[in-house]
Amino acid sequence: GPVTGATTAQMKQQIATYRQTLHTGSGHPAHGKKLFLQHCGKCHVLFNQGGKVGPDLTSYKRDDLGNMLLNVINPSIEIRKGFETYAIFTEDGRTLNGFIEDQDDRVVVLRGIDGQRIVVAKDQIDEMAAVPRSIMPESILKPLSDQQVRDLFAYLRASQPLP
Repeated sequence: GPVTGATTAQMKQQIATYRQTLHTGSGHPAHGKKLFLQHCGKCHVLFNQGGKVGPDLTSYKRDDLGNMLLNVINPSIEIRKGFETYAIFTEDGRTLNGFIEDQDDRVVVLRGIDGQRIVVAKDQIDEMAAVPRSIMPESILKPLSDQQVRDLFAYLRASQPLP
């Protein structure tokens, strides 16, 4: 069936709820680091730890809570250059998805979210289009308790790596 994301009103409500959660207690960055590596670090790097599917968060403006919440709740609001997902439909009926790693006038090199590279000849491409949605799930915070959310954000907002 159809898959739909949260509405703007629902996302605004989620942001307000998480903002309240973060202001009603403190988090433990060491616990947050474990949560980051478990939930976010599969795709994102922070302080030289994590995966390289999504952008490196180390240089991201992590002290701006409102912007961070917006991007976590609605990851498709801003997709950083180089992390746009593309769909390629080939002449032989295949559908390929991933990030464009390289391309020239003959081939497109697509990197799947599993890290595998696929080389596709341009003359075999029927259609290629950017997908306007992030591959990051919208409800990544949902399985976390309030304390875990505070811990995660304490780590995300840390200015220095933890030992």
